[in-house]
Amino acid sequence: MRTSYAIGVDVGGTRIAAGLVERKGRTLKEVRALTPAEAGPFAIVDAIIELIEGVAVTVHPGEIAGIGVGLPAQIDFLKQTVEFCTNLPLAGVDMRSLIMSRVRHPVTVDNDGNCAGIGESRFGAAKGVRDFVMITLGTGVGGALFLDGEPYRGSRGLGAEIGHMVVQLDGPPCPCGGNGHIESFLGRPALAARGRAAAAEYKGEAIRDEAGGDAEKVTAENVVNAALAGDEIARDILLDAGTVLGEALVGIVNLLNPKLIVVGGGIGESCAFLVERAAEVIDEHALAGRRDVRMVQAELGNDAGVLGAAALAFDEHDSREGLHR
Repeated sequence: MRTSYAIGVDVGGTRIAAGLVERKGRTLKEVRALTPAEAGPFAIVDAIIELIEGVAVTVHPGEIAGIGVGLPAQIDFLKQTVEFCTNLPLAGVDMRSLIMSRVRHPVTVDNDGNCAGIGESRFGAAKGVRDFVMITLGTGVGGALFLDGEPYRGSRGLGAEIGHMVVQLDGPPCPCGGNGHIESFLGRPALAARGRAAAAEYKGEAIRDEAGGDAEKVTAENVVNAALAGDEIARDILLDAGTVLGEALVGIVNLLNPKLIVVGGGIGESCAFLVERAAEVIDEHALAGRRDVRMVQAELGNDAGVLGAAALAFDEHDSREGLHR
């Protein structure tokens, strides 16, 4: 039976979103909640179940193809298990089984960057593009690789961890335990730390004002807001981040020769000038493939992960049923 709806769940370090999605990408109902990161994995599962139930009541259960869940983690896609997770306490947790034990639909889990990439591929900025790179700038830095029209996950599904490419030997610490990764420079904690350092000085007054006058409370969003309001110090912080991103993407352009690079996530979608700086660096330093690639901001915003996770659920359902996309 070719079912009409799927549920997509996008689990982030800050928020969880769930939506009831039609096959053509229209979301009928969407709900969100804060991620109870400090409360442990079972609290996160509880929050996911509550959101799923909140959107599932809209239609008959028989019309739902399945549930797709994007997690900010390395997923063994074949075994459907969480192998590693930087920003949430999910490493080693059998999230798929825990969720399936409480719902009546099949569940498929994948990396949240892959889900965002699937969403942009089917319904957004990368629609119709067969070879592209997706990078998401949020609490962490995620990504996806699409080669010949399909997501490239690697031998077990652990690939496409763009945020953990090393860009500086012995660089600043990354939340994953490494050093000098892209996430060490572009994740929310890294940008907030630079913002706090600037806000502690006189020249960082605008950033400090965004945080209510307390330099210790500066967030990445405070830095972004100050930059968008015209503050040069905040803008320089984000332009430096754009330079780091561009240098990292030079390697990807030289390696994969993509047609498109899509930058999403809350930071990527709010800072056009950061994306522009990265594009300038690629144009200056990449080899001949720089002439083929366009760099754009994502189109789907916070909906990319939900739509991509729902599309994944449809694909898994249709594969089981012997249907073709």
